Amino acid sequence: MIAVFDFGISNTDIAISDNGNIDFFNFKTRLPIEENDLLELLDKIKISSKDISCIGISGGKTKDFPNEIDEIRIIQVPEVEAIGRGAKKNFEIEDSFLAMSLGTGTGCIFGDKDNNYQYIGGIPVGGGTLIGLSKLLLNETNIESISKLANAGDRSVVDFLIKDVVSGINILKPNLSASNFAKVSEGIHRKEDISKALTNMIGEIIGTVAFSNALIFQKEEIYFIGRTFLEPNVKSAIDERLAIAGISGIYSSSLGFENCLGILDFIKENY
Repeated sequence: MIAVFDFGISNTDIAISDNGNIDFFNFKTRLPIEENDLLELLDKIKISSKDISCIGISGGKTKDFPNEIDEIRIIQVPEVEAIGRGAKKNFEIEDSFLAMSLGTGTGCIFGDKDNNYQYIGGIPVGGGTLIGLSKLLLNETNIESISKLANAGDRSVVDFLIKDVVSGINILKPNLSASNFAKVSEGIHRKEDISKALTNMIGEIIGTVAFSNALIFQKEEIYFIGRTFLEPNVKSAIDERLAIAGISGIYSSSLGFENCLGILDFIKENY
């Protein structure tokens, strides 16, 4: 068996590959991440370390891990490589591409057909921002509760929209935000409206960065992996921003396990 671990700030994703069959597991990340976590997590999923031929790791501060644990070889895979290969494998991409990794924060990777990957840049806005600000503004950290509130909200009570303040710029749709949270001082908003405005803002920021990178690299689509877009209001806002530039968003259905696929692909090719 091959065990791979992708350590994110919020989630630790694990894949166990056994003769081509892959099982996935997910745990909340316990910081700080330490090498002993590998054996503890294997024990949690009831996998004996004696059955593991090698361990692949990426993310977090795993670069500081040793090359071996419990007589099992540890293969360190650069996070950029894991993200790029994971996206390429997940979407079965054959040409060059852009992928946005939507986790606690957000990163963008450019990959070519020869398995060369480049970190284009990132922003400290993502799922962690959504949860953190929801705690501050709504006293909510459960994503389902946040979504339920947002679905019943009206962000025009909180945000100034394009139609409120701008005319004559045809590329800007009337319901896009002109200024996030600029109406809050008027004091007539509800928790539902705040939640709607917040989820929308996260999506607008990510979508703006995504379409800007797509335009720079002359791509008509961009691939999204991770979990943040699983919140439907965030995803909708991303798509609205992409539409400004005529860019298509292609979203993974792998529920955040794409990097694990990338680690496995790296090990398969190099070891």
